[in-house]
Amino acid sequence: MNTAESKLQFKMPSGLRLTALVLMGVGLLTLALQVVFPWHSHGAEGASYSRLYMSAYMAILFGIFLVAGAIFLSAIAHVGGAAWVVTMRRLMENYVWFLPVLIVLLLVLFLVGFDDLFSHWTRARPDDHLINHKKPWLDKWFFIIRNLAALGLWVVFGLIFYRMSVAQDEHGDVSTTRKLARISAAFLVLFALTYCMSSWDLTLSLEPHWFSTMWAVYMFAGTGLSVYASIILWIWYLKKHGYYGETLNENHLHDVGKYLWGHTIFWGYIAVSQFLLIWYSHIPEETIFYSIRGGYKWDSGWAYVSFLLPVLRFVLPFFLIIKRESKRNFNYMAGVAVLILVGQVVDLYWIAYPTLDHGHFVMFSWQEAGALAFIIGAFLLVMGYALGRSSLIPKKDPRLEECLHFHQ
Repeated sequence: MNTAESKLQFKMPSGLRLTALVLMGVGLLTLALQVVFPWHSHGAEGASYSRLYMSAYMAILFGIFLVAGAIFLSAIAHVGGAAWVVTMRRLMENYVWFLPVLIVLLLVLFLVGFDDLFSHWTRARPDDHLINHKKPWLDKWFFIIRNLAALGLWVVFGLIFYRMSVAQDEHGDVSTTRKLARISAAFLVLFALTYCMSSWDLTLSLEPHWFSTMWAVYMFAGTGLSVYASIILWIWYLKKHGYYGETLNENHLHDVGKYLWGHTIFWGYIAVSQFLLIWYSHIPEETIFYSIRGGYKWDSGWAYVSFLLPVLRFVLPFFLIIKRESKRNFNYMAGVAVLILVGQVVDLYWIAYPTLDHGHFVMFSWQEAGALAFIIGAFLLVMGYALGRSSLIPKKDPRLEECLHFHQ
């Protein structure tokens, strides 16, 4: 293998493998500790495993939305036909290999902890008319089956994108590019429907008495931010270890940075719009979500999280990457990407954890950090092996030459 080709064929370093295994080990240790020392909720007489289930659930959601965003961006790349994204598209296509792992973990979690996670409607009072009205949709097995089916659908399309793209590396048939565009267009329609459903089910149903017509868009904005951030981190890591060469440079990074900055504004716009629509209508059934999360009551820990969230997800990223030279610096963008992913974790924590203990504040602690460590470690391990299965770039994509000479 010549020098140029070696830069496009990934071999997982022992350091990455060790890091992944250590993170997974830490996660399993915290899981064992939570089993041995169950959590005591506010005012409860006994201990429960509800925090164990919630910490695992939040970490799994972090992974699901990350992979969903990567599969979506792969489809957008095929439909849009943009040349600049070609050399990083294979990276996005490899995310799909982690989704089956997440599906298995989610199924296990649902089998052992479903009633604790969704206790607000699985254990609702018989006279709760709103829950009774939603009961046909909020049926346990219907819930589990439809969401696993949606994730399975994403796996199928993600594998189609990957396999057809890799096959084109061998035969170089231009018709594959056109076929991928058609398949991706169909997927985008299905993804819009299934993503909306899953975002409602997996997060909104934690607060079954509340509703928001903007919720799916809000979750999608966060998904976009997290997947662009993770792509930047992978690019930074691979470039640091000598991969890609000049097939991926600061011009390509600049474009990813522009999309990251744009999604920062998009997230801020949707978050504020959702809040204002609820604030000025002032309907009690709609305000409970923000009321539980502190509002302006500074005696609640959730109020501090509520004000921290827009700082992490909008204010800091907006100003940190607004300048052109910032978006062309690999090390700098990697740091901002970490901040963005921390914001995604805080967002999921802010969404899920106020439902854990009847609105009482639950401090983010080792339980949550451990569960996230396991998911991140598993993701690194799966991606490390997946990236080595094929070339890091689509070698015979008809737009590759234009991508290699992309400048701005």
